[in-house]
Amino acid sequence: MQPKKIILLASDCESTRWLYHALAGIVHVEGVILEQPISKKELAKNRIKKIGLMPVIGQALFSALIVPLLKLQSKKRKAFLVNKYRLNNNDISSSKTCRVSSVNDEASLKAISLFQPDIIVVNGTRIISKKILQSTNALFVNMHVGITPNYRGSHGGYWALRNKDAANFGTTIHLVDAGIDTGAVINQVFIKPDRSDNFATYPVLQAAVGIDAFKKVLVNIIAGNYETIKHTEKGNLYFQPTLWQYLTGGVR
Repeated sequence: MQPKKIILLASDCESTRWLYHALAGIVHVEGVILEQPISKKELAKNRIKKIGLMPVIGQALFSALIVPLLKLQSKKRKAFLVNKYRLNNNDISSSKTCRVSSVNDEASLKAISLFQPDIIVVNGTRIISKKILQSTNALFVNMHVGITPNYRGSHGGYWALRNKDAANFGTTIHLVDAGIDTGAVINQVFIKPDRSDNFATYPVLQAAVGIDAFKKVLVNIIAGNYETIKHTEKGNLYFQPTLWQYLTGGVR
C-alpha cells in the first residue's frame, strides 16, 4: 500500500509522540526529526517584536498563575481523554530520531536530504523557512489545533469559544507554505468540548480528533486521492491569552 517514504518534522512534545505512534500503527515512518523547544527568552523577544511588551508580560503572568491551576484541575479529564483516544505517550525509539536545534538549521536540512522523503508530517514546529520548504519535493502536511483561516496561530479552540464561535472548535490538516497556518486545507474536523474541559484540555481534545483524521488523510495522500481548498482570506492570527484577557473573557 505504501510506495512513499514518510518522515515527521516536529517539536519534541507529547502531541508529537501521540501522532507518531498513531501513524506508525498504519504506515511505515522512516524517521523523525525533532527540534528542541525555543527558549523562553528567545520566544519572549520574538513576541515583543510582534505584539508589544505589555501583552507578553500578560502572557507570562497567565502561564505562571493560571495555567498550572488549570492543569491540576483537569488532570483526571486529560487522563480520560488520553485513554479514550488511545494516545500513546511513549518515547519514540532513538534509532528513529534525529535531534536538531531548529527545523530551519543546517542539521535539519541535511537530515531531510538524507531521508529523501515523499511526505513530511509536521507537528508543533516553529515557522518553517522557505529554504527548508524548497529543499525537497516532498509534500509538507501539518496538523493545526484550530480551524483556519479563522483561528491561525496558538490556542485556536480557546479563542473560538471566547469569541462565541463554538462551531469553529476543531482541528485543521493542511499543506504547509511559508505563512503561518495559511496552507491549503485538506481536511477539518469539529468537536464540541465537554463542560469539564478547559484551556489545558482543549488542545488534547483537538489533537485527539485531529490524529484520527490525519490517519485517513495520510492513507488518501499515499493513494493520490485527496483534494485541497485554498482560502483566499487571511483570517486572524492568535497567541496565548494574557492574564487579563483570560479573566475578562476566558473564564466565561
